[in-house]
Amino acid sequence: MQRVKAQNRNMHSPGILISHPTGNQNVRNALKSLAEREMLAEFWTTVAWDTQSKWNRLLPAGMRTLLERRAYAEASAEQVKCVPWREMVRLGAGPTRFSSLLSSGERPFSIIGVYRHFDGRVARRLRALHPCGVYAYEGGALKTFQEAKRLGIPTLYELPSSHWYWEHRFLSEEAERNPAFAGLLPKLQDSPGHMRWKDEELRLADTVFVASQHVRHTLSGVVPDEKIRVVSYGAPPIRARQPMPRDAHRPLKVLFVGALIQRKGISYLLDAVDRLGAEVELTIVGRRFQPNPRVDEALSRVRWFETLSHGQVLDLMMESDVLLLPSLCEAFGLVVTEALACGLPVIVTPNVGAGDLVFDGREGFVVPICSAEAIADRLHALDRDREMLAAMSRNAQRTAAEHAWENYRANLADAVRTAILC
Repeated sequence: MQRVKAQNRNMHSPGILISHPTGNQNVRNALKSLAEREMLAEFWTTVAWDTQSKWNRLLPAGMRTLLERRAYAEASAEQVKCVPWREMVRLGAGPTRFSSLLSSGERPFSIIGVYRHFDGRVARRLRALHPCGVYAYEGGALKTFQEAKRLGIPTLYELPSSHWYWEHRFLSEEAERNPAFAGLLPKLQDSPGHMRWKDEELRLADTVFVASQHVRHTLSGVVPDEKIRVVSYGAPPIRARQPMPRDAHRPLKVLFVGALIQRKGISYLLDAVDRLGAEVELTIVGRRFQPNPRVDEALSRVRWFETLSHGQVLDLMMESDVLLLPSLCEAFGLVVTEALACGLPVIVTPNVGAGDLVFDGREGFVVPICSAEAIADRLHALDRDREMLAAMSRNAQRTAAEHAWENYRANLADAVRTAILC
């Protein structure tokens, strides 16, 4: 009887259409939030890979790893819809000589071009499906929202970054302050037309979902506060961790995970580590954006992985002593909650959204932005006081347990219901 009632309800209210071209942990959990509560109509993406496909065994290892990240078990196969061809061309071009011809700027096979083509395809689907709401993300929502407005469908917008004008102003100041790293600020390359595109998305949104108070702050004066819903992202399951070694003579194992760009504070990270010399042992996981003498020199002498699977990153966290993420602006920073779940203390700035979950001196430290001196000071303190490091490790896991992905999914579902009913 309950199944019949659910089917009848779905016939009259097909639920939410959620769309994201590439997917990530927060998208997957938003999808799962709707699917497990029978609130999902369809999920649209570019590539949804079948890991059981015969092609999976024939692909080069790197491409196979890349595509396996695009498998979606959170929804049924019937609910997952794809618009794959442009994204497959973009992925195939990769870091080759064809990349600049096909995938640079706003060309058809660039990430912006892929988002816009995908957005148009989702918009056409609304006419046939007519869901009770559409949930879309920054850069891939304009045409969808325009069609939704024409059809009278509520528009829900997730902004997983700081507001673009706030970010552009802030990073422009950083480029002047630190010109040697100005080439590692890709956000400054966004065209005025692209930002106007996102302006219109934001204007058409009935409700704007953000993951942190930092992002809410950057929207002040741009979006009415009553339209904004803060729903913090979650942490993965706690991983059992061996007690941290108390040997103060062992170098402090410092981990950085992220793109090697100045928005992530890469220059301040490297300067801080250099101040401490043999006290610390740095491991970096992340791709280079473009050549930079300072970064390239550092990568030649530290432990560096250009890319690792998600599981390998978590394993590396279990071997490390502290995660360092000195970002100048970071809407959330999922790597922080992953580190907390691994019992890894963190050093972040106030402009890291996940810092909402970190109290200075409890799960780690919150340091001022653009301060290699402050970072080095906190690393030195942890190196000298391994008992404090161990206590922070325990606190980190307690905080992660209180902010599990299950909590995010429940909070998001409640916020979506409220937004649709308003």
